[in-house]
Amino acid sequence: MTEPATTSAAPAAQDHLNADVVVVGSGVSGSAAALHAAREGARVVLVEKSADPGGSAALSAGMFWTAPNAEAYNRRIPLGQSDHGSALVDDYEDSVGELREMGVRVSQEPTWDIMTFGIGYSTDIQGFLEHARAEVVAHGGEVLTGTSVIELHQYSAVPGQGVTGVTASRSSGGLLDIVAGAVVMATGGFQGDPEALSRYMGPNADRLLFRSNPGSVGDGLRLGRAAGAGSSKGMSTFYGHLLPRPVDQFTTEEFLPYSQYYSGHTVLVNMHGERFADETLGDELLNQDLTFQPGARGVLIFDDHVHRTEAMRESFPGLGLIDRFDTAVRAGGKHHSAATLEELVDQVAAWGIDRANLWATVDAYITAAEDGSGSAHGIAVSSAARAPQTSPFHALMVQPSITFTFGGLPTSTCGEVLDYDGRPVPGLFAAGADVGGVSNYGYAGGLAPGYITGRWAGRSAAQLAASSQTREQRSNA
Repeated sequence: MTEPATTSAAPAAQDHLNADVVVVGSGVSGSAAALHAAREGARVVLVEKSADPGGSAALSAGMFWTAPNAEAYNRRIPLGQSDHGSALVDDYEDSVGELREMGVRVSQEPTWDIMTFGIGYSTDIQGFLEHARAEVVAHGGEVLTGTSVIELHQYSAVPGQGVTGVTASRSSGGLLDIVAGAVVMATGGFQGDPEALSRYMGPNADRLLFRSNPGSVGDGLRLGRAAGAGSSKGMSTFYGHLLPRPVDQFTTEEFLPYSQYYSGHTVLVNMHGERFADETLGDELLNQDLTFQPGARGVLIFDDHVHRTEAMRESFPGLGLIDRFDTAVRAGGKHHSAATLEELVDQVAAWGIDRANLWATVDAYITAAEDGSGSAHGIAVSSAARAPQTSPFHALMVQPSITFTFGGLPTSTCGEVLDYDGRPVPGLFAAGADVGGVSNYGYAGGLAPGYITGRWAGRSAAQLAASSQTREQRSNA
């Protein structure tokens, strides 16, 4: 594998650069875009606002996964973009092969049923990020850290007339102008912007616990809209996992161990003591559903069997074997354990939940799970559901979190950003979480869609930049 590139903030005296392609953001999608643009012969400048590159990808467990086929994508994500979904799964195995060709560690055997339906391979994602940066530099490009893009250059003052570069602010001081034939936005979503979350998701969005890198504050969405980009689907949906409530601290080291991946095997109620979703849909969907419940809080109720199996199981390779319930308790999460369900319900009622309502909910769930009746109090109970039955019984208060948003800039399957009429904004491309609607409530994965959409955008941006028209415009800039 290629040796890692050395990255640094741009020199203070440097105020102008020429490039073929500027990529904004160095997570998996930005790194993939930069890598593939460089391989197409483009001189790439990869710009990262943080001091350290890698974005949220550098915090992940490294599972490179998505839907196994288009049919599975459409079943799990019926509100998604079916053309993007088909292109995503078509490119998946080729992308896995590319990682192996780079010398990046990829497991030999796939893991199935990730997030209940996906296929994936455990990868050394940090190794890929380092390889991508090194290859950009080897092809004559640059990697700038501590450099925030604050404006897109356009052909004219009229939005939608095309993008010709960026202006960036350097942590070392001063502004840097980069003239380019194309720009790829890969800034990781808008989960760090409370105002945007409240606008698109509603009043409980400000209760979401931030489970992401701090730099993803909607730069791609804001800059793209200013350049004439339209709107995508999925603006109110997002990815995250249920976490204990409260938590004593929540740093990047706790993002993975605090996640309650096993929630699909529990009974989940809101603070009125009512179920509101089929738990077997999976933790990432329950996480979204809980956001819109009263107070954005809930309670997981489960038995010793679930604790000893699902809560201690490695959800997928790379996460490690830990007791997630015990970890949540040690993190400060409210909890109770009892010898009987009746005693547990009494204890949970002390948290302000109506005791009679809660018991009626639990009792109806048990009856439906045992009888296979299909619903309890109007909420689906899957045929795969298992009634809590093995003492001791446990309760854990949980809250939703956000890792990245699903809405963003509308794009073609070539990575072109589209305006409100569905026409490409010349010179502007997007990848990863800046692409809106590939996931929409249902989740198609993070690393694999990021890499693949980055590949689309990087190749397309390089091809546009190579045209004689854009090269002439740069030379006259």
